[in-house]
Amino acid sequence: MPYEEIPFMHWGIITRHNFDEEKARYIPRKRWDPLSSSEIILHDEKTGKPMPIGKRRGHFSYISPVRGVRPKGVGVRLKDVFKDIIEGNDYAIFVTLDEYQYDSAFSVSPVLKDVRDRKAVTIINRFPAMVRYIDPEVEGTVRELVEDEFTKIAFGVNLVSLPVQYSETLSDIKFEDLVALLRSMVAAIKVTVKEAMDRGIEVVPVYPFFNIGPMAGGSQPRLHSQVYIDLNCDGHGVFMENVLLAFNEHTKRGFCYLCTTRHNGRIVYENTTWVVWATLSPRRNYHLRMSPKRHIRRVTELDELEIAGLADALIVASRALDAIGVDKNRNVLIYSNPYGYKSEFHLFIDLVPFERIGGIEMLDSCRVARRAPEDVAEELRKAIKEHNISST
Repeated sequence: MPYEEIPFMHWGIITRHNFDEEKARYIPRKRWDPLSSSEIILHDEKTGKPMPIGKRRGHFSYISPVRGVRPKGVGVRLKDVFKDIIEGNDYAIFVTLDEYQYDSAFSVSPVLKDVRDRKAVTIINRFPAMVRYIDPEVEGTVRELVEDEFTKIAFGVNLVSLPVQYSETLSDIKFEDLVALLRSMVAAIKVTVKEAMDRGIEVVPVYPFFNIGPMAGGSQPRLHSQVYIDLNCDGHGVFMENVLLAFNEHTKRGFCYLCTTRHNGRIVYENTTWVVWATLSPRRNYHLRMSPKRHIRRVTELDELEIAGLADALIVASRALDAIGVDKNRNVLIYSNPYGYKSEFHLFIDLVPFERIGGIEMLDSCRVARRAPEDVAEELRKAIKEHNISST
């Protein structure tokens, strides 16, 4: 697609050809809540003096109206939009084909490409929550129209990884296809982070996830992962802050919780590289957590055996939840140490079934769970055994 024909904000691209001041209200913003965010202040280890670092922690929103016009194919069973991309009938920006780089994560050159000879690909999200490229001719004007004390242009890269062979859930995908998807996703994250750091961006939070089903935020029926790579260099959310503080506390006490705990009867499944358990303090009923047995900080540090082990763990956990009738709308949330942060982080993943929540859960960071984690684990272990559940 010629540069001058790219529509406004498709693939996160703003050009002199598609921008005018009337569109300023539609530029994605990252906006911090003045009442639930605060400046991050570190302290000098020797003097104890406060050291502001120009970043915040707390609640923020990505406000991106272009997300509202993206095709939605789940509830009404519209055509799978990824099919046209895979067959070369619709434009896309491909970052990786399988685990091999095809184009830059900052490319402004959408192409038509038949990729049916591949197992998985990673593309730039056509309807992203962030701006990925701003034409230098209009960047100054754009920033003047958008930015203030609590608001910045939401700058970053949104990736989508998908299998070439069609599947809808982690329960029906073939093991080798999920392995290929994860490899492609990991390779694309590596490409994006390297290119961002080559551009002088030193702090990079990376948020990989799956939205499976319409109630969990999935707008397409084909199973796919997404990655939000935040390049604003302005901080992180309150949950990530709590995770970082927790790992920092563990380090000061001389241990890693995930390396040392045995989860006290809550283990659901394990293979040679991963452990899956019913989490001690669930965010939803049947909330499962998993982590690699090796102490690694980021998803990009997984080796080939660990990627295969993760695919196995995700499939088995998903099929076990299906077997006991848990809602099939689910989120998979991958917590990875932000690049540029010094933390003895241990990578972990949450598998969270959809569930309606009440006022107390919206009022503060708490949940009211009806199922004890120990009972959840026992129920799922029994289902895995009785139904002979595996990833193959």
